[in-house]
Parts: sequence; C-alpha cells; structure tokens
Amino acid sequence: PITFTVDFCNIRGLHSNLEAVHHHLETAKPALLFLTETQIPSPADTSYLSCPGYKLEHSFLPRAGVCVYVREDICSRRLSLLEGRDLSILWLRIDSDDHPRVYACLYRSHSGNAEIDRLMEQVQTATDSVLAQIPSAEIVVLGDFNAHHAEWLGSRTTDHAGRSVHDFALSYDLTQLVSSPTRIPDVDDHTPSLLDLLLTSHPDSYLVSVDAPLGSSDHCLIRTRVPISRRPRVKPNGHRRVWHYRSADWDGMRSFFASYPWERVCFKLDDPDAVAVSVSDVVLQGMELFIPSSVVPIGGNTRPWFGQSCKLAARYKQDCYRAWAEASAARDVNTSLLKKKYNFASRSFKRVIAKAKSEHVASIGERLVRLPSGTRAFWSLAKAVQGNFCKPSLPSLRRGDDTVAHTAKEKADLLGSLFASNSTLEDKGCSPPKILCGDTFMPEIQFRQRLVRKVLQSLDVNKSSGPDGIPPIV
Repeated sequence: PITFTVDFCNIRGLHSNLEAVHHHLETAKPALLFLTETQIPSPADTSYLSCPGYKLEHSFLPRAGVCVYVREDICSRRLSLLEGRDLSILWLRIDSDDHPRVYACLYRSHSGNAEIDRLMEQVQTATDSVLAQIPSAEIVVLGDFNAHHAEWLGSRTTDHAGRSVHDFALSYDLTQLVSSPTRIPDVDDHTPSLLDLLLTSHPDSYLVSVDAPLGSSDHCLIRTRVPISRRPRVKPNGHRRVWHYRSADWDGMRSFFASYPWERVCFKLDDPDAVAVSVSDVVLQGMELFIPSSVVPIGGNTRPWFGQSCKLAARYKQDCYRAWAEASAARDVNTSLLKKKYNFASRSFKRVIAKAKSEHVASIGERLVRLPSGTRAFWSLAKAVQGNFCKPSLPSLRRGDDTVAHTAKEKADLLGSLFASNSTLEDKGCSPPKILCGDTFMPEIQFRQRLVRKVLQSLDVNKSSGPDGIPPIV
C-alpha cells in the first residue's frame, strides 16, 4: 500500500545543520519534515533555507522556533489562525487520505511551568477548534516537549510538564507512539531520555522508528510511516449520493483547490483521459471533505405502503407461528387451537396488506389529480411511481432456435444481431478501396483561461451530475 512518511527532529540550530537537512530531504524524500529548536530569528529572505521539491513553512524564534518542509506533491494548508503569539508552534492541515490530518509541531523550552501551561492551553483550544470544524480529522501533535513522566515515558522523575502533556493526551484520547529514547547526550554520565513525542488520535497501522540524529544535533530523527487508506469510489447498486450544498464549506473547498499541487499530481501523465480521471478524483475528494452528503436508495422505499398497521399485523402473525411451532414440537394439547389462531392471523395479515396497498394507490391518484398536468411536481411523482419509467415495455422475443429472450439484455442482443444480419452486404469478391495517406495534421489546441471561465459560467447549476459525478454547482 501507498505510505505517508513524516519525519521530525530537534535540529538544535538550523543554520549549522542546514546541509544535513537538505541531504536528508534529497535522499529520503519524506512527505513532511518537521524541525524544532531552529534557533534563528525570522529572516526577511528564507530562500537560502529552501530545498528543491519542497516548500518551507516556519514559525521562527531566536532561541526556539519550529518549521516544516512540505514536499510539493502534498496538498497542505497552514492553519496560522490556530497559532499563538511568541510560541514555538505550527499547525498544518494535510489532505492525502480518506480523512484530513491536522499536525501541530511544537517546541517547549526550559522556561518554567508558566510556559508549558500557556503552551498546552493554546494547543487544547486549537484542538477543540479543529475537532469542531473537522470532526473526521486525525489530530497529530509532535515535537520536543521536554517533558518527563516516570510511568508514561519511563523517565526517572515526573515533572509539571510531563503531567500536563499526559493529562492533555488522556483528555483527547491521543496515543503516544515513540517508545525509544530520543535525546542521546554527548556527556558520559548523562542518561538518554525520551523527549520528542508523537501523539495521534488514529494510532492504527503506524510504523515508528528512531534513527541517528541529523548533523550535530543530539536529538534522534523520528521517522513515521502510515498507509494511505483512500476508499474506492464505488457507486452502490440501488443507491445514490445526495450532496447537502447548503451546509457546504465553500471557502474551505476554494482554499483546498487553490493550494492543491495540480501540475505535479494530475498533469504528469501524457494520456488526456488519465489526466481527466485524475482531476475528477481530486474534485470528488474536495467534495467529500467539504460538502456533507448522505446515501439514499434510488426510488425511495420499495414498499411505501407498508405502514404501522402492516408491521403490527406481520409481528402478530410471526408470534402466532412461533407459538404454534413450539407447541407442535412439544406435543402440547393446545396445538390445534394455536394452529387456528395462526391461520386467523395469516388471513388478517393478508387483508391488512391489501387494504394498505389500496389506500396507497388511492392517495397517489388523489395527489396526481391535484397537481397541474405537465408540471415538474406532476412528472416527479409520476416517475417515482413508475420507477423512473424504466420498466420493460417490449414483450419476450422468440429466437431462431425457438428459445425465448426474457431479460432486457437478451432482447437487446437479439435485436442487435437481427439488425446486423439485415445490414450485411456481400462483397462479391471485391477488395475494399485503398485510402491514400495524406500529409494533413491536427493543429495545436489551446485552452485559454478566459474561454474556460466563460464555459463554466454558462453551466446551469440546477442540473444534476454528469458521468464523472461532479455537479455543475461545484
């Protein structure tokens, strides 16, 4: 399966370890690389930090700071409104799965208990906001917490930061996945400790490993892999998807499409059909993320006349049958009486069903009479009653071997073969004419933005979806 690779590390100074960071990006090519304790002020020009094939998001501070390198084929959005001021924290949304992932990368320096309280309060507030707006999102909080907890992290002691982070993980049902020490001091009498953590709300199928530090850092590189579980879009038989456009997050969808790496993901292929399918998949992914929907059966209830009276009659019939069956198996003296009771319930059930069907047909007739002929409401009701006018109207057809074609496919195949036999001409030994090859060629086709916009604006947003499943309103 396709995996999503996310690495993170306390780099202990991005300036001094920039070459090691770029080398890791060029060789390992992770989807995301989070770095903490970058230790640089926010520069006016960050181009010297950039790496080909990646874009850089940062929240730099002089003696702290965090950043992330995002591979250019990853659809990401910075959630800067969730970030507090003067805090080493960065929020990022990733859409590459059947559910969005929201990452929070943080660094906690050794500034005392007040800082950890302020930092965790901001993380809790932002997490509440994310879950309220995106209930299906996976929350991933990672970075250097500088926290110690004897029972949870295997530390020698438990401090205030360790208790705060542990309480946060318990409150939001987050699982900590890093199990090995992540800081290896270069002093012999200092013991290794687990300081870099990864908390996630969806821990299943994660593979986490701890590698050697990058550059001169004394913190290990944590590497994570998780399978991308994208559900196939299979149209269920007898059902259709209804999109609830009034509840859609249109601004979120526009931002998603504006930030999507279309060229790298969709337009690398030479086959125009494959490009069209790829673009359609991205549009449908955006619809699933930002437009609520429900799956309903086509044609509505198969037995709309089966109301409460029918349910009660069916339940009474079933109870009478079970009572008779148990008495018959036990050779009860009341078996004959229970058999008569079941027969009465069965006849009563048939009468109730017949009455319900008759009343249902009568109600439809009354509704059709009240509706003006030829109106949209009239034809909508008529199509619902007649199953969208898709019932077969041709009688069964007899084949040449005296067998009968009953199904719609059998009748279509029979008519097709009959048409082909009547349309065949004898060649009388003549060869088909030879067509000389010409030197004409198809001119280059140009799609201009102005013409595409004109075509899109001419669409009727009230029409239903086309074969690709994308409605004109989207």
